[in-house]
Amino acid sequence: MIDKKAFSDALANYKKDFVAGWWADENFKWEAVKCFQDNWNIDAEDFAEMLKRSLAKTYGLLASMNNFPRQMIEIFAEEAPDKVKMMFVALFDENKNIVERILNFKEQAEQLLKDHGNDAKNHYQNENSISTYLWLMYPDKYYIYKFGEIKSCAEVLQSSYKFKKGAYEDNLRNFYSFYNELCVNLQGDAEMKKLLADNLTEDCYPDKELRTLTMDFGFYISRKCTEKENEKKN
Repeated sequence: MIDKKAFSDALANYKKDFVAGWWADENFKWEAVKCFQDNWNIDAEDFAEMLKRSLAKTYGLLASMNNFPRQMIEIFAEEAPDKVKMMFVALFDENKNIVERILNFKEQAEQLLKDHGNDAKNHYQNENSISTYLWLMYPDKYYIYKFGEIKSCAEVLQSSYKFKKGAYEDNLRNFYSFYNELCVNLQGDAEMKKLLADNLTEDCYPDKELRTLTMDFGFYISRKCTEKENEKKN
């Protein structure tokens, strides 16, 4: 469960900042989804090149300081296109349990690192990056998982869902349940839905189910609301 007042306060702040500059910095997420949707073709003749085009607008979602999941999966796709293709086929198979799919993708990346890593120390295919692939493929159903953000968001909203470091399977299950509840609350706010619709361009995924908005709201809470709480304490 989510505390209604905590949600209402966070959403009010989000709406203010949304039009004051937040959207200009974060709209690339909606553009990243559209880019992926426009380019993804599992049967492409050149799988590695198709993958690069599909992930072209993910920017910081799949790359950050000392973290290079996009670079590594693209290298693997060049070295072993058939193996990586089958990894994505399995990951995107909605007939299988989502937690198992994520963990299996991670395990297969370990083997790719051994076989095609060229002395690289890390494949960077973790729950965060793998959930990003799922969100890009099914943007009306999934969100991006990032432990620190989810944990902070749950604490600010006084959620009953708990997240513990290292408890990968429980964290993933709780994460999807938590964000589904958060999404339902956002879907019930007509003002927020209009605010998003008024700012979306033809380069953006329409986000009718507000899954990307939910994810962005969670990111906002973990950053801005946490900052404001710390300011109050100080």
